[in-house]
Amino acid sequence: MISVQVQPEFSEKLNHASTVRRSYPWDRKVIDWSVPIDNQHLYMPHRYSFLWSTPLWDRLTLEEKSFVTRWEFTQLMRNAGAGEHLLNQAILSVLHHTNQYDPAWRYLLHEVAEECQHMAMFNEWVRLNPDIRTKGLRDDKWGLLASVLTPVFATQFPVFFWMLTMLLEVSGDMMGHDQSKNELSLLHPIVVQLGKAHAVEEVRHIAFARRWVEAAMPKLSKIDRLLLSEVAERVLAQVIRIGLPPIFYSSQIAPFVSYEEFRAAVRSENRREMTRIQVAPTVKQLHELGILRSRTLRKWEREGLVLPV
Repeated sequence: MISVQVQPEFSEKLNHASTVRRSYPWDRKVIDWSVPIDNQHLYMPHRYSFLWSTPLWDRLTLEEKSFVTRWEFTQLMRNAGAGEHLLNQAILSVLHHTNQYDPAWRYLLHEVAEECQHMAMFNEWVRLNPDIRTKGLRDDKWGLLASVLTPVFATQFPVFFWMLTMLLEVSGDMMGHDQSKNELSLLHPIVVQLGKAHAVEEVRHIAFARRWVEAAMPKLSKIDRLLLSEVAERVLAQVIRIGLPPIFYSSQIAPFVSYEEFRAAVRSENRREMTRIQVAPTVKQLHELGILRSRTLRKWEREGLVLPV
């Protein structure tokens, strides 16, 4: 049996919020799926595209930027849907080992329902863009292994699972908010609406994960805390070095972007800066929780991997 580490009162608060504020993506007021896909909009929010602040941004026409950012966003939606699937696998595994009379049990069902809606709306975006190939690419390789390991981690090391949830969902939540802002006023309307719908519910998911980790940390042995810190720091360092969101070259963008240009762009200073901005809230929270150690944080700050906390 897994002991729920979130206070019942807080779980009940989240249960109430999930019933009164949910963004159902098939409600036309939430997302109008009938808006045509065109080549006069961008599809990645301000500064998030690998094109931004590189020679490519100045060289490509609006129509070319439109296609490349639509390719980029569609790959992201495909991978985000896979990530939500893994999260649901983990949560359903945890549910099997927890007390059904705890309010957290019902909240986790709310979270699964909301993540299913996110998966469905991400998949609908992929279906609206059949000219963008998303199957059979390099991105496929990580999914099978992760789907086997995720339920094991979730049930055997729940603190580690909820810590990972914080890491990935906080970063995605920031991008969703930036989609909603539509800073350049060039984002396609569906992309803006997707960001708003996603951000509303992610706030609750992040809050639940943090409360679980916060309550569990003092109960861990010294060895377990050390192990959690070691693994968390290694995972976070790898995420920072790969960049968010991870992206791999495809022949689909070859008419506009060469492989060499792509490689240079994903290693650009803007992309490194955006990754630092995206992980900054998670870095701060993990440091406050005692998972990210001060000596590691100081080292990363000296190396320019993270922003000063």
